[in-house]
Amino acid sequence: MIDQSIIRRFFKRKASVVALFILLSFFVIAIIGPFLCKYDPYVFDSAALHQGPSAQHLFGTDYLGRDTLTRIVYGSRISLFISFTGVLSGGIIGILLGVAAGYFGGWVDSVISRVIDVLLAFPGLLLAMVIVAILGSGTKNTIIAIAVFAIPSIARMVRGVVITLRDSQYVGAAKVMGESSWNIIRKHVIPNAISQIIVNITLNLGTAILTSSSLSFLGLGVQAPNPEWGAMLNKAKDVLRTNPWEAIFPGLTITLVVMSFSLVGDGLRDALDPRLKNAS
Repeated sequence: MIDQSIIRRFFKRKASVVALFILLSFFVIAIIGPFLCKYDPYVFDSAALHQGPSAQHLFGTDYLGRDTLTRIVYGSRISLFISFTGVLSGGIIGILLGVAAGYFGGWVDSVISRVIDVLLAFPGLLLAMVIVAILGSGTKNTIIAIAVFAIPSIARMVRGVVITLRDSQYVGAAKVMGESSWNIIRKHVIPNAISQIIVNITLNLGTAILTSSSLSFLGLGVQAPNPEWGAMLNKAKDVLRTNPWEAIFPGLTITLVVMSFSLVGDGLRDALDPRLKNAS
């Protein structure tokens, strides 16, 4: 069961609550939105090129006459799928590496820490660009790039938490009682680190959306004609002066989702911070 005090602390942050509602709305849109759209996001309409917002096309149309709102709705599936799959995949690897480095220490910590340092030496977007440039563009390779991008930050955070927990009295007592390292990690370390893991992953989801959109904007991520938000911006930049709405709506969508993940992450951090439990 979730501690009721955690829920109360989270709901005290109105901005985080609004952001959570926005994210839930996007998840619903990603699931059922395509079934409600009356336009096909892939079908060209030569009679509707570059139309502005209207009752027929609420967000206007693009350079091929495709409905922008429909493509944003379909794009939510692609963007959220890439973000969640990439971050969760990288998160699992990062958690395993962080736990191993923090708990066992010694040469294990040294090797893992050096690998993490190498990955952290690259700016996140640059690292993702290098990976996609090596593997090639496309949805699958974008997910791999996001996963690799997420590993070092999560691993470094988990390592720090586990080092603190490793030296705690209850872990020491478990060792004295003869519990195996696996049982100690499973029963004592992971449960006490889970709150910070959740916050870190939530914040990484917003960064992943921004990174995948940036890769697509640069032509390295999801390829046309798939309705990905960054790819839509890439095509809209050519008509930015004459038809700004083609860039405004995908850009606002990306901004809204990234900000929402950030605000929800901040709210979770405050709600799950053990130091706030005694203060409330």
